[in-house]
Amino acid sequence: MYFGRAAAVPAPTPRRLSASGAPEDDHDEEFRRIEMDSPSARSMGDPAVQKSLFEMFNKRGYNLQSPSGASAVNFSFTSTASTSSVISFREPVHGQTPIHIAIRRGDVQVVEALLKNDADLTDIRDDHGNTPLHFAVGTSRRIPLAKAIRMVALLLNAGANATTVNNFGRTPIMVHLLTAQRDDPTILTMLIAVGGNVNSEVDRVPLLHIAATNNLPSLASTLVAHGADIHATNQHGLYLHQVASPSMLVSIIAHITEARPYIPIDSVHHCMDCGRVVKRKVVNPFGWLFRTKSQATNCFHCGWIFCSVCTTLHPLKDALPPSFHRDERFEKKRTFNDKRFKNIRCCRTCTQILRERLSKRTSLH
Repeated sequence: MYFGRAAAVPAPTPRRLSASGAPEDDHDEEFRRIEMDSPSARSMGDPAVQKSLFEMFNKRGYNLQSPSGASAVNFSFTSTASTSSVISFREPVHGQTPIHIAIRRGDVQVVEALLKNDADLTDIRDDHGNTPLHFAVGTSRRIPLAKAIRMVALLLNAGANATTVNNFGRTPIMVHLLTAQRDDPTILTMLIAVGGNVNSEVDRVPLLHIAATNNLPSLASTLVAHGADIHATNQHGLYLHQVASPSMLVSIIAHITEARPYIPIDSVHHCMDCGRVVKRKVVNPFGWLFRTKSQATNCFHCGWIFCSVCTTLHPLKDALPPSFHRDERFEKKRTFNDKRFKNIRCCRTCTQILRERLSKRTSLH
């Protein structure tokens, strides 16, 4: 696993159930004995304890080696033994440390014990620059989601940096969007809360585009709800509406909570719905009366550009979120016709969303 690509993982062997009914690993009892019975185990500073730990790790299939290339079992533990000597052992292919491997395998108990003894383990990297957090956010496709969430929480509580970049230029939030196969926003929300950048790009592809093209509506909606730029283009200059399905667009746009800047009229030359060539409207004192089909118009809600045919004027302002403020002049405008004051020009998709929202609010009263 190097993010990057993930190495194949053998199918897990059947596990017995503990007294509580939860699956129990064959070596969990041994780990508990090593961790709890030894007076020095809390610091992992006892050479005998470390040797027992490494023997247990390799029984679990960690395939650890010492810096000199000796196997963990044959390595001689000396007075220099400490947690730092524990993490000096790595598997030989990608240079993963015990905590990397424990996360990859979903060994939550091992992860918790290692972090309890040394929170600095959150910063250790493998040969590809991946921290334990890079691993944890990318494991939910291979292990139970609850375990992945638990390990991410353990790392973040121990001070893991959510903005660390690996050798491929990827932060944990990028790795999560690239590897996510379950449309669950829990881990994404945790990363955003500690500084994950929702407007990050992977090879010039916005995270929002990645979520949309991978059919992950909850992840895409979470990004938008936390400020992801819906106007961002990918490496081919394509907008979101050109890479997402209609149903995905509805889900994404429905989570707009604040007004986004209008797309400049001169930057788009085709209606973002029907594809008709559009152009800036000509100043005309009777322009309010005569609107040409090719007249470029911004949707009041999403800010995208459409022709006059693909936008309509409806009294939907009350359906906008309380935090949505587009234009002070519009907000302060007063007319004798309250219905006219509530009129906003929106695209078909936004009109559908706002109408349904307004209808639900009306039915509740």
